Amino acid sequence: MLLTPMQRPWATFLNLVGLVLVALDLAQRSLLGAPAGVAVAAWLAWALWLASLAVPEHRVRVRAAGYLGMIAGGSLAAITTDVVGFIPAAVALIVLAGTPAFPLRLVAGAATGALVLVAVDSWISAPHRGSLTGVLSLLVVTAVGGLSRRQYRLTEAQSLALLEEKVAVEQERAQVAALTERSRIARDLHDVLAHSLGGLVVQLEAVDALLESGRAEQARDRVLAARKLAVSGLDEARRAVSALREPDEPLAAVVAALAATHRSLGGQVAVRGDADRGTLGPAARIAARRAVQELLTNARRHAPGAPTTLDLDWDDDMLTITAATLGAGAANKPSPGGGHGLAGMRERAIEAGGSMTVREGPPFEVVLRLPGERAA
Repeated sequence: MLLTPMQRPWATFLNLVGLVLVALDLAQRSLLGAPAGVAVAAWLAWALWLASLAVPEHRVRVRAAGYLGMIAGGSLAAITTDVVGFIPAAVALIVLAGTPAFPLRLVAGAATGALVLVAVDSWISAPHRGSLTGVLSLLVVTAVGGLSRRQYRLTEAQSLALLEEKVAVEQERAQVAALTERSRIARDLHDVLAHSLGGLVVQLEAVDALLESGRAEQARDRVLAARKLAVSGLDEARRAVSALREPDEPLAAVVAALAATHRSLGGQVAVRGDADRGTLGPAARIAARRAVQELLTNARRHAPGAPTTLDLDWDDDMLTITAATLGAGAANKPSPGGGHGLAGMRERAIEAGGSMTVREGPPFEVVLRLPGERAA
């Protein structure tokens, strides 16, 4: 899970404070009289700590290599610097252990390597062996704290996944209910037509028989009865057909409902423009709805908490939907289990006679253009 936009500045500030304090201590006290190799290791760990602040969160392998370097350098300087040089290693261990993107076997290997290198430094720096207990205690505390952080993040991700699943189930339930209602109305329509048309056939056969026998007055009564039956059947058929039509919900209301769901799941989204200044055909309406739904879902999964903007506006007879998400490549990843993704959005847009373009950013942008009729 990535840091939210509110968490990133605070985390960066704390890291910078730690960098400054560690650098001052290393320069003024901790490395005085230390072997050259230990000094190089301490400053290397410090430099990698500083460089890690500039590495994007989605560059998992680069970050892992930097954190392993911090652990190696910090562990080699831990005893000599009276624990101060171990701080970059402690920071790296917390991040490795606390981030689900890094496998636990990597965390275990890093902790084991840290123990070995701390032992090497303890052997090199015999006068400073009194701080070995402090270093080992800090190692245990950082490992336990990082694992607790990992568990919290996994629990949070599972909760979000459950909420997403709940929303999907509710949407599926609504669709099933709609299909059930449509099937009921279809049966009613069938019964209406069968009753009306069957009654008309009987009445017209009777009219034909009465006319052949010369009973015109009775035949006229049968014709009037058949007319009433036909009018009644036509009214019932119209009501059933009207109920079978797709609900013509305004696109702006559809987008507002999707945005409200996104916010209820912890996302940030700003919707701008008026999507109802024109009319979309059925295929374009489906493409627009699915695109907005998929983009917001991807924003929640790949850039949780990152601000997203949705601009909907009409240009002549084309509706343009521009979705922008802050965060490194948030929306360009396929949605797990969703089955749509950018490829699905593009296919829907093309089938509706529109187009879709992607801008890598940052911010990451998807621009969807769909044909319709602009209101006068």
